[in-house]
Amino acid sequence: MLEAAKYEVIIAGAGPAGSTAGYLLSSLGFRVLIIDKSRFPREKLCGGLITHKTVKLLERVFGETVSSLKEKQIIHYESNHYEIFYKNKIVDKKNIAIPFRFIDRYSYDNFLLGKAREAGADVIEGEEIVSFDFSRDQLTSSDGRILRADFFIGADGVNSVIRRSFPANCFDRNVWLNNIATALEIFVSRSEVNRQINHPLISFDFTSYGYSWVFPNRDRLIIGSGGLIRKNRKQFIHSFHNFLSALDIDRRCADKIKSFTFPYGNFMLNPAFRNVMLVGDAAGFADPLMGEGIFYAQRSAELASQAIHKSICENKTLDAARLQTAPAYIRLLQKHVFPEFIYAEKTRNFAFNYFYKCPPMLLRMMMYMMGKRSEEIIHGMRSYRWFKKKE
Repeated sequence: MLEAAKYEVIIAGAGPAGSTAGYLLSSLGFRVLIIDKSRFPREKLCGGLITHKTVKLLERVFGETVSSLKEKQIIHYESNHYEIFYKNKIVDKKNIAIPFRFIDRYSYDNFLLGKAREAGADVIEGEEIVSFDFSRDQLTSSDGRILRADFFIGADGVNSVIRRSFPANCFDRNVWLNNIATALEIFVSRSEVNRQINHPLISFDFTSYGYSWVFPNRDRLIIGSGGLIRKNRKQFIHSFHNFLSALDIDRRCADKIKSFTFPYGNFMLNPAFRNVMLVGDAAGFADPLMGEGIFYAQRSAELASQAIHKSICENKTLDAARLQTAPAYIRLLQKHVFPEFIYAEKTRNFAFNYFYKCPPMLLRMMMYMMGKRSEEIIHGMRSYRWFKKKE
């Protein structure tokens, strides 16, 4: 074993959540370490759509605007139009005031990790976390490092090692497994597609408790399909092939299919224990209806950072601060995140149980009556809770 290294905060995972927390805490003067099993830049399966609320977070946290992100080639495509299909019929299509913007996770994640480094965070790449010990406040890496800290943030994804170390009463395995989703995705050059697709397409034809998508990028299309595993069983490949056929895409493109799992309604209501907090996919933090994960990864990281800083500022001793961090984090989540998740899940269950039984014409009328509300919900300007406008 290598000699133990001590930090104030250790962050497991260098994706958007881990890098956001690393940037914020380093900027506040904490001695921070980020450790990740990959070397950056690295490929990451993801649709790459970022909403207006994500853009506002990037401006608030990093001081980056849409213009600056475009100049740095982080945002490389945007669209002011979208279409939604059901049973091969268009049920909604609109031009929108605030565009959907697209990033490549290869560049986006590397950019955010660079921000954390610039703020002073130490980074270890290419080392997995093999174990975490609550009693000793330490983790062990695949290279035999023992790393200790006063606080830990688990940003290590849907298969989080940190989460698996949590006490049983913090984590309901059955709830987690019942709301895990799988997505299949391919990246297709525009030259391989027989039609021009310059805006997002969403289809609710092909999977149960999920949807299929086409997201345009500058040089290629990201085509995917995902849904709850328990509702689709072994039908994913068959459904995805049907989606490709509907798009008139050569079936040989299916040889490029990759898959990943993601949280889809299995958010943890108690994602913190003592001085350890889970953020992003590690805590199941993704929109239970649309599956949006990037924003909630970064937002939960922001709230975890605030909880650590607040606990240090309000308590006279480190031991007292460590005990207060988890409750402070959960209170912030209860105020800023959980209400949206709870009502998004209610909306999802209603939509997938009842809307699927409606003819396309009735759905078209419902979407017309919604007006701008649907896009405002996705962009974070309106709440899932009774579709109320946010202040």
